Amino acid sequence: MKILVVDDHQMVGEGLTALLEQMDEVTAVRRAADGFEAVNVAKTFDPDVVVMDITMPGMNGIEATRQIVAQSQGRAAVLVLSMHADPEFVAESMRSGAKGYIVKSAAGDELRGAVRKVASGQTFLSPSVAGDVVEKYVTGEDQASPPKYALLSPRERQTLQMLADGMSVKEIAFKLNLSDKTVHAFRANLMEKLDIDSIAELTKYAVRHGLTPLD
Repeated sequence: MKILVVDDHQMVGEGLTALLEQMDEVTAVRRAADGFEAVNVAKTFDPDVVVMDITMPGMNGIEATRQIVAQSQGRAAVLVLSMHADPEFVAESMRSGAKGYIVKSAAGDELRGAVRKVASGQTFLSPSVAGDVVEKYVTGEDQASPPKYALLSPRERQTLQMLADGMSVKEIAFKLNLSDKTVHAFRANLMEKLDIDSIAELTKYAVRHGLTPLD
């Protein structure tokens, strides 16, 4: 089993790597510090499992999950490992193609068990979030309209996070290899879809939904 660990905190990434390398069935563990790097590494490393943080600069874990699942045609099983226990984060992660969701407060044995489950094609949810997810299903809340964020295109989602991270239109255009005019269009579209009319409100939205770090 090959595993890709994605986390922007070096100590967390190193700790996860050491923990996962103890598994007998693991042959290699690679690391990535953000979503962009994760997508690029996944292309050549071809991981069986990706342990993915959500809140990272550049490209968040939800968007990175979408891209990795798409480019691997579903072969890579993504296990989201996040500090967020809110059912909304769980739902959005699963909509993005993740096979499991585990909170960072979980014990090492739970993480290893979760990795084995998603690698075998099963779904895994931490007990601390599973109850809330089941409750939303039973009450029908999960059938409500998806969050506005889900209505954005991949480029609009990337533009949202980069704007919230403080990047200018020119910087975003350079990073995404697009024209300034195209980025301006993405910005206008996402603000209309989210019903937000300022960069400050966009930043608050991104932080509130775990799409960009507080710092």
